[in-house]
Amino acid sequence: MVNYGGSDVLPTLIMRLTSQHRAMYCYLVLSVWIFLLLGGMYKYIGTEDVSISVLKHSNNDFTTRSFSQNIRPDIKARRVIKVCNSPQMITAGNEGIVHGNYTLEGVLVLIRHGDRGPLTHIRNISSTNCAGYIDSEFPSYETYLENITGTPFLYQFLGPFHGFPLMPGSECALGQLTRVGISQLLATGKLLRSLYIDRLGLLNVTSPGDIVVYSTRYRRTIQSGVALLYSLLTSDGLHNIALKESQSMSFCFDDCACPAIDLYHKKFLQELSSHLKSHPAVMKLVKSAAAVVYEMLDKHLSSDPHALKDALLTYVCHGARLPCLETYTLPEICVRTEHVTGLFAYIEWEARQYPKSINLRRSCLLRAYGLLKSIVMYMLRIMSERRPKIVIYSGHDKTILYLATALGIITDTTAYPQYASRFIIEVYKSNDANTALESGPGSEFYFRIVYNGKDLTNRIHFCKTSTSVTSLQNDGRLGGIGRGGNSGKRKSSRVPVLCPIESIIRFLHDDYFTPFNVTNLKDACTNHI
Repeated sequence: MVNYGGSDVLPTLIMRLTSQHRAMYCYLVLSVWIFLLLGGMYKYIGTEDVSISVLKHSNNDFTTRSFSQNIRPDIKARRVIKVCNSPQMITAGNEGIVHGNYTLEGVLVLIRHGDRGPLTHIRNISSTNCAGYIDSEFPSYETYLENITGTPFLYQFLGPFHGFPLMPGSECALGQLTRVGISQLLATGKLLRSLYIDRLGLLNVTSPGDIVVYSTRYRRTIQSGVALLYSLLTSDGLHNIALKESQSMSFCFDDCACPAIDLYHKKFLQELSSHLKSHPAVMKLVKSAAAVVYEMLDKHLSSDPHALKDALLTYVCHGARLPCLETYTLPEICVRTEHVTGLFAYIEWEARQYPKSINLRRSCLLRAYGLLKSIVMYMLRIMSERRPKIVIYSGHDKTILYLATALGIITDTTAYPQYASRFIIEVYKSNDANTALESGPGSEFYFRIVYNGKDLTNRIHFCKTSTSVTSLQNDGRLGGIGRGGNSGKRKSSRVPVLCPIESIIRFLHDDYFTPFNVTNLKDACTNHI
């Protein structure tokens, strides 16, 4: 046995070895922890590096300036800004311009709500100014709402929407109308007032039933509808109105249950996915920009160009700086002007593919059937009772897409309607006494569609082959400008087309379900399931 020189040597040696092992254990644990940490950071940074590779650091001036501050925006940038539809840009187009001896009998207006906050959490939202441009009527409107708060009139006026706030806050709240949105609808209401109120005999006080207003059960559509009505009518006129509710954004009313819609919509989404895959550069752009724009990123958002467009509009339409992302290993990564214009250009290209999609048309036909039934019903009432004078549907971009596509009007602007878009159906009566005698009762009534100031009536397939104002003018039976004519301040570059109301009635009753090879909604909704 080896003598270590004393009885206390062995415990000392054991303690020394134990202390060394403890230090070694700590070292090993610390090494493993650092290795795992570095591995996680490498994975994150590596993924981020790949996902934002398109957004390389640049000294481009637009990385630190807002999109709208581009001093000399090119045509692509101007097209993007136009989507915001600022209140100053809301002006009259071809509304109300009809040559010939016609009387305006009624107007049906489908609007998209005004400017709103983003639908998802985005960076720097708290520093974005959503108060923006305020319409000249905004202060008086705000005072008006304060004065009617708590009154019996407000309860009667709001009807099923009693309790909903009518004025949005100044912040960019998720999915909520902004004060810019209120200003857009105040401007729209003033525009419609100048175009229609006098000609419809509603200049002073309306009677009950003269104006019918529907809104979906969203705060942004209710607030938009009320702002529109305020600038459209006098305060006395508002006392004869009670808002009505649509429980669907498609205003399908009693014709909402339709299983086939989901089938066609799913197939259409597959088409959109194929379009995106055919543009790998856009896929990379969407993935890259999504990593910068969203506070919380998921798989769906990183591959959805439409969600990204919606998020970017918050910056573009409110003069905010495009977002940037700071990383540990890379220079500051920013979304730049060319990324925004590139994304919007792709979405415009995608919209031009919509007319080729049978699945889109079928899904929109089924979604819009209830709304079109409501529109035709009010047309018939205008023909027989001369009221209501104005029907308003306060809806969404999808509402306009469904109706326009069902009528065969598919453009890049109807596919993605801008904020406060207006889809107007004007109903006219011919004052030519021979029209009803020659063609029968009801044949003297016509309609036309004007979307954001542009006449789209000649794009409706069942109107192209029907007798129209154009053909009657060529026969020399029309001339001059009647009550439905031009006031002299605006001129139309071409002869507008009026479509007989009997054509849209025939389309709804006889031809609507032809693409499904059936004759009614029930069979169209179930036969292909």
